[in-house]
Amino acid sequence: MQNLTEEQHRFVEDMGHQMVSWGLPRNTGRLWAYLLLRGAPASLDEISAAIEVGKSSVSVGTRQLVQFGLARTIGERGSRRLLYEALYSLDAIFAARQAQLVDFLAKLRRGAESAPPGPGCRRMEEMAATVQEFVDEAPSILQQLRERRPR
Repeated sequence: MQNLTEEQHRFVEDMGHQMVSWGLPRNTGRLWAYLLLRGAPASLDEISAAIEVGKSSVSVGTRQLVQFGLARTIGERGSRRLLYEALYSLDAIFAARQAQLVDFLAKLRRGAESAPPGPGCRRMEEMAATVQEFVDEAPSILQQLRERRPR
């Protein structure tokens, strides 16, 4: 899958911009999009050529994707070379986002504790309570969605 169609290229670019909003480099998102489209393991060289990014940048991006639970490595028989494959689990994506929400929640609580009494403090406490409810309920919601899927 060396040559991407115009539509595939647009998808790769869109995912790059999406990952920036998650605090990851654009090329990491582009790389993940390529792996999703490819549907099969790819080497650093293949990825680098397909999305026209340097191999070192692809190496960093693949490590980030593995760390976020969005990709996995596969050893190649008789070689030290690794292949990379996208994971198609929304659970992994939500788990990564959940970790960021927990961090956000801690910051809101610290802000509320340090704020002078008044409307600002109350708003931060309300925000923290809402985020806490979401963090608490998200696993149950994901489980319900999994149970609804046809098998």
